[in-house]
Amino acid sequence: MTDHGPTAGTLQRRADLALVAVAVLSLALQLAWVPRPFGLSTDEATYLAKVDPRAPELNWTAPRAWGMPVLAAPVALFSASVEVVRTYMSVLASLLLLAAFRPWVRVLHPAVAPVAALVFSTIWFTLQAGVSVMPNLYVALGSVGAIGLYLRAVQQPSWWRLLLTALAACLVALVRPTDSVLTLGPLVLCALLVPRLRRLAPLAAGTAGVLAGWSPWVVEAFLRFGDPVQRMTSAESVGPGGTSLRIANLLIYPRLLDGRPLYCCNRGAITDAGPVPWIDTAWLLAVVALVAAGLLVAARRRLLPEVLPCAGAAVLVSGFYLLLPAFTSLRFLLPALALASISVALALVSAVPRAPGHVRTVAAALVALALLGHLGLMLPTAHHQLQTAGEGREPQIRAAAALRLLVQDRPCLVVGTEKQVTAYYLGCRVVGAHPTARPPSRVREAERDGRVIVAVLPGRPPEGYLSSWQRYEVDGLPGRWRAYVPPR
Repeated sequence: MTDHGPTAGTLQRRADLALVAVAVLSLALQLAWVPRPFGLSTDEATYLAKVDPRAPELNWTAPRAWGMPVLAAPVALFSASVEVVRTYMSVLASLLLLAAFRPWVRVLHPAVAPVAALVFSTIWFTLQAGVSVMPNLYVALGSVGAIGLYLRAVQQPSWWRLLLTALAACLVALVRPTDSVLTLGPLVLCALLVPRLRRLAPLAAGTAGVLAGWSPWVVEAFLRFGDPVQRMTSAESVGPGGTSLRIANLLIYPRLLDGRPLYCCNRGAITDAGPVPWIDTAWLLAVVALVAAGLLVAARRRLLPEVLPCAGAAVLVSGFYLLLPAFTSLRFLLPALALASISVALALVSAVPRAPGHVRTVAAALVALALLGHLGLMLPTAHHQLQTAGEGREPQIRAAAALRLLVQDRPCLVVGTEKQVTAYYLGCRVVGAHPTARPPSRVREAERDGRVIVAVLPGRPPEGYLSSWQRYEVDGLPGRWRAYVPPR
């Protein structure tokens, strides 16, 4: 625990300013590097369509939760501009970064919080997540904040700390209910087992927050998916290929660290993820080593109960996403890395002796060099990945712009493969281009309602009802995409 003398207060104020600087840096990097426009992914369009009054609901599947629509609602309700959405999400992510790590200024050594925030916020896929309408970053920040606020509520009880603890826990469960069990479960266990953390009011506040966050998902499970068990065990929820022990994932994740590819490898070969980037792998191994060193420092300073909830949660999240899903993506590990950053920062800060002298100077230089190496590895990758992602999403923006003259803001339906984003830009409903003999119900309903119907396909229509549709010339459709309309 930190001292309460003037020196401690000065260190805490400096740490607060450093934490603000880290949040500003994160925001500046995102705003400077995000391509304009930076198109939406299918998941992002689905979340936005849930609260955007100009767009029909897209494919709301069983694993999705209401957290991202709630977070995005303040911008989605008033603007359909992708640039406005990106700016809003960047500002929100940076503010929550500040809010999540600030409690740790008073829990551990004051310098731990800004160092942890710097390490986590500058990971390349953290920066990419900061501009995105995706849940993993908010699970990460909510979990770090909830644990820090719980510990502060134990140190200095107050009603507003209890309220903030409940809100942070609610955010995690609202965004991804099942992940809240992984990230906050170790905190509950430590609170029950460690006498100095065993306080009823903070524990009740955190539990109430988690239950409140779960409640929309549970209610929707009964109304739309049968019941919570059916929703959780559906094919959509368990993902392609299901969940089972997959040791091979340990060989896949290091290959994703350079961003090529972003996802891998649903029943594919390990080599589909490309070669092992050895520098990035060394970075990952250094993170693991520093987490272990941070735990040793915490044990020596009798701070293990404060650090263990984060480290335990990082292990649980890593274990789940490293070993069980058939498909992998680095963004799944964002909560684990955010939680691990506390131990990493504790190890780095503790490596610098407090007493002035030659040893302190050398140690501080080595820690600074390590942080510069981290930034030198991550920031160029972040810039490259944002530019690459922007180029990959540009065709959907161009397709929507080309079809806008045909649709003319009228009620519409887009038929196609993975055309949810194009449909969202146009404010249309969407249905897959399945080669069935009879049009699906959504197409028949659109015909009865007099909607504008257009199929956007890569080449000729497949066999079935689409084979009779007529080619419609649309200037500006990208690549091999062609537009077809029902026969008149």
